[in-house]
Amino acid sequence: MKKMASIFIYISLIFVGVYLLSCGPSSWKGYRVEKGEVVIYRGFPASRTIIYEADAKSFTAINDEFGKDKNHAFYLTGIIPEADPATFMYLSGGYSKDKTHGYSRDQLISRDGLNFKIVPDPNEIRPDITMEGSPYAHDSKQVFKDVFVLEGADPATFTFVPMFNGQYLTYDRYRVYFQDKPMEGADGGTFRKVSDFNFADKNAAWGLEMGQYTHWSIIENVDLATFKGIDKNYAKDKNHVYYSAFIVKGADVATFKETGYLLASDKNGIYSSGRPATAKK
Repeated sequence: MKKMASIFIYISLIFVGVYLLSCGPSSWKGYRVEKGEVVIYRGFPASRTIIYEADAKSFTAINDEFGKDKNHAFYLTGIIPEADPATFMYLSGGYSKDKTHGYSRDQLISRDGLNFKIVPDPNEIRPDITMEGSPYAHDSKQVFKDVFVLEGADPATFTFVPMFNGQYLTYDRYRVYFQDKPMEGADGGTFRKVSDFNFADKNAAWGLEMGQYTHWSIIENVDLATFKGIDKNYAKDKNHVYYSAFIVKGADVATFKETGYLLASDKNGIYSSGRPATAKK
């Protein structure tokens, strides 16, 4: 018993040591004020970098990547150009702003700070508060993706639409964009999301085809007046059930329902990713 107890104590001490090491400087991340200097820890094991331009007495860490003092705003170790620390605020992802500018990380991308905003993510529970990771921003004249301008996009109506494997599906009152490029033939003014794999406009229904070259295809002969989503992954009209851009063969429109991730069933059988899996007896 004494031997077993000794082994248990030894193992416990090892775990305690590992835990203490993991809580030490090697696991720190973000800004610290140490001995009158502003430093930032990054990576694992963490490297320590002194930010000599920062004023330790007035420095405030906004998060692990953004901070400010009485003179400057900072992204990691660098000064954000022309930023006004008194009005500087973090927005989301890599975006921030002050009273006259909009920024992506440490790059000045807009001189319209008053109107510089994040394009909301509908999946966020509270789109009115600071969000993490929004991919788009806009001011009164342009739409931005990181430091790049989406040429021709309308900032007043630009909308982000989360879809399966299609986080860059967006639209405005003129166009629909996939991976930030306009989709030929798609009408943004009448865009409606149908499922995670489908949308429709006044002219057509569309399905997301995945593979080496993921793209959206028009679904032929759809009845647009009755085309709607079943749940997340499948859609239907009065005649057929659809998965992506394809008709689900043998599916019964009246009894078809989704049962799980990419799974569904009806009176005729069970389906996986739009294909019959087993037939009901």
